[in-house]
Amino acid sequence: MDDMQTFYTLKQKILARYKEAFPYYTGDIQAFGNKEIAQLIDLVERDCNERVSEKWVYTHLKPHGNSKLPRRDMLDIFCRWIGYAGWEEFIFKNKIQPEVTVNKADSVVKPKTRKALMFTAIALFGAFVAIAASMFTVLRSKDTTICLKDKYTRKPIDSKQVTLLLLKDGKQQKLVQKDSCFTFAQLGEAALIAIQSPYYKADTLKIEADAENLEFDLQPDDYAMMLRAYMNGNVADWNRRRLQLDGIISEDAVIQEIMFDEIGVEFLNKDEFIAKV
Repeated sequence: MDDMQTFYTLKQKILARYKEAFPYYTGDIQAFGNKEIAQLIDLVERDCNERVSEKWVYTHLKPHGNSKLPRRDMLDIFCRWIGYAGWEEFIFKNKIQPEVTVNKADSVVKPKTRKALMFTAIALFGAFVAIAASMFTVLRSKDTTICLKDKYTRKPIDSKQVTLLLLKDGKQQKLVQKDSCFTFAQLGEAALIAIQSPYYKADTLKIEADAENLEFDLQPDDYAMMLRAYMNGNVADWNRRRLQLDGIISEDAVIQEIMFDEIGVEFLNKDEFIAKV
């Protein structure tokens, strides 16, 4: 894994750490607004006694793709915030060890006769064919299937409740759903898969090059699960409350929402306010 891929892994772990403090947030880090950015900055300052600028978050954390790594001191701050000593330790503990095949060269005895020379040529040709076949096998595309289960219930997780992203070359590619599982094509190399879900804790999976059918357990986000169950069980109450608000608020009303710690004011129209409530 190069340094840029490691940085994308750091983004996923920053998002997971943020969701520990605000488990009801269901978006990804690219969807952060002013509120989420302010909360993230406050968490880092509280836990690490370091101040991160809002501009830095917009420049380096929100983009889907980054052209270069941020400054080392900022990487160290966020690595410490998620539980590492710094950027160097984060790289060491999150890198993928490449598979290395070492071929020992056979000693070649100089042939003294035409017959010996012919046998040597045949042996070299056979070795070349074997190496070519091995390379073809490695480069051949192969589908890998990933199925997810709830860690506690041991039941399969509906693929609509999770999103799997293949992290490669500084980009994120959404995996294809197949029944209740996900598939992607490998080219003989290890892969890094990021898991996002509003109901389960974020995670990052390392998939070996020769993997085919895999199964992983996801840990539920208890708070989000309870909130989901509560909201699904009170649909009628929510609809009734919406109708009440629609009847008592004027169509041309403008509502002011004062952000926490008085960091700003947000103006909402009637529909926006009702949807938010």
